[in-house]
Parts: sequence; C-alpha cells; structure tokens
Amino acid sequence: MSSQPDASSRGAPVSRTTGILLVAMAAVLWSGGGVGVKVLHVSAMSIAGYRSAFAAAVMLVAALAGRMLTWDGVRACLRRPLVWAGAVAYAVMVVSFCVAAKKTTAANAIFIQYTAPIYVALLSHPLLGERVRPRDLVATLACVLGMGLFFRGELSAEGKLGNIVAAISSFGFAGLPLAIRREERELSELGRRSPESPMLAMILGNVIAAAVSSPFMVSDRPAFGSELGVLAALGTLQIALPYLLYGLAVRALSALESSLTAMIEPVLSPMWVLLATGERPSRDALIGGAIILAAVIFRSVLPAPRPASPSTDHEPKS
Repeated sequence: MSSQPDASSRGAPVSRTTGILLVAMAAVLWSGGGVGVKVLHVSAMSIAGYRSAFAAAVMLVAALAGRMLTWDGVRACLRRPLVWAGAVAYAVMVVSFCVAAKKTTAANAIFIQYTAPIYVALLSHPLLGERVRPRDLVATLACVLGMGLFFRGELSAEGKLGNIVAAISSFGFAGLPLAIRREERELSELGRRSPESPMLAMILGNVIAAAVSSPFMVSDRPAFGSELGVLAALGTLQIALPYLLYGLAVRALSALESSLTAMIEPVLSPMWVLLATGERPSRDALIGGAIILAAVIFRSVLPAPRPASPSTDHEPKS
C-alpha cells in the first residue's frame, strides 16, 4: 500500500453493462457455495472462519497487486463508519449462510437469503435517494414469484433455527450494497470519491468473520489435505474471486440492480447439486428459474432513463 498510483489507473468506474456482466460472473462462482458447505464434515463456524481467512488473504494480495488500495485511501476509509457498516454486514452474511446451510436445507438457506432485494428495493429511496421505478418493482416481484416456484414445497418446518439464521444472512446481503452506495453518495455530495471503499469493506468483513469464528477454527480443525483443500477453494474461487469482481462492479450499478443480477446464483445452485448428487430439479423449479432469469434480463438490459436533474437521481450512468 505504499505505492501511490495516479487516479486514472485505479478505481476507474466500469460501465453499467460491464458491471452487470461482472456481477453475473460473480454469481456463477458464488453458486457453488452450498455444495461446498454440505460436503465438509466440520462445523459451520469453522468452515466460515477458514473460508473467510483464505478469502481475506487472496483479496488483500489481489487488491495490492492491482493497485486497488493505497495507504492514504485505506486510512481515510478506516475512519468512515459506513465502511465498517458494510464490513459488518458482509461478515454477518458469510457466517450466517454457512450456519444456515448446515442447519437447514441448502434450498431453504439460499431462498431466504435472496429475500434481500426486497429490503434493498424498500430502502433504496430513503437511504440512497435512488428512485425505485415500476420496472424495479416488477422485476423484484417476478423474482419473488420465481423463487417461490423454484423451491415450492422445500420450505419445511424442519431446521427452524437454520431458517432464522438464513434470514439474518439476508439482512447482511442487503446491508452490504446499501452501505457502500450510501458511502458513495455522501462522498459525492462533498465532491469526493473513494474507490477503495467496496474492496476494503469486503476484506475487513472477511477478517471480522475469521476473527469471530477463530475459536471454532481451533477446536474443530479440518483434516490437512482434502478438507483444507476444499476450504481453500471455497475461500479463493467461491468468495475472493467473485467479490473482487463484485467490488469492481458495485459502483457502476444501483443497489437494487446489483442484488437482482446476483439472483442468477440461486438458479445455478441446483445445477451443481444435480452434477454432484444426481438430484433433478422439479418442473416448478425449472419454470421458476426461467422467470428469475427473465426478470434479471428485463431489469438489466433496459437502459436507465436520464433524470430530469442531476440532483434528483443518484442511479449511476454508463
């Protein structure tokens, strides 16, 4: 972090289209998380801790190598409460998801987690000043309908604790983009910007998750070899790489847009389950998946209308 790249070489915002593609790629990588958590025979908290520890290390190295972080930028970010709020939301999300996936079915965990776009839709205007347009509400309702069909009959009464923890994970999932976008808005009003904020919030979130999970990492260590290898793969390919992509993309998208695009993840997750276990999704699941994909495409490919005045709309433009 000692090098000081010029502003043009770091944190340059990507276009809206590129941002959507990056979030979609991240969602593909995220979608393998449920299978990874299920196949490991250590506690959920131990999985969460080791996964986040590997992710934090990889993300930090990548951020330094890619000159996404500077010493001055990091010091400034560490003084801003919203960066820490995003980090805590991230930690809540990744730890809670591991616990939920162990305590209840993977379908329950991911369905409940993906109620997050509803919270984002409801809070985008009061917190961010981002206008929630009719197409946003249509896409959100379509996603809810698709998810209901996709996991119809899967939300059993069993694993109530896991369902509650999955709901907590959804709050973290919604809180991360809301905090980052609110941070960006406040800095923009002051005529400043902070390209380090998203990446640093996620690195700090992984550090927090690993720290909270550290007692379980000591008492329930994975076997050196296959289990540790799976955890390293989860931390690197299922957390670090997709969140590096997400960190590049999130500033180019509205909070609701990023959440809706990420809903490709629960559509793909059962495909990996099919490959790993031979379990086939039902007809309702296939219909629900098609509805979700259609909603994401509908919301993402339409160009954002230009606001009448720059001060009335904070949705990013390409």
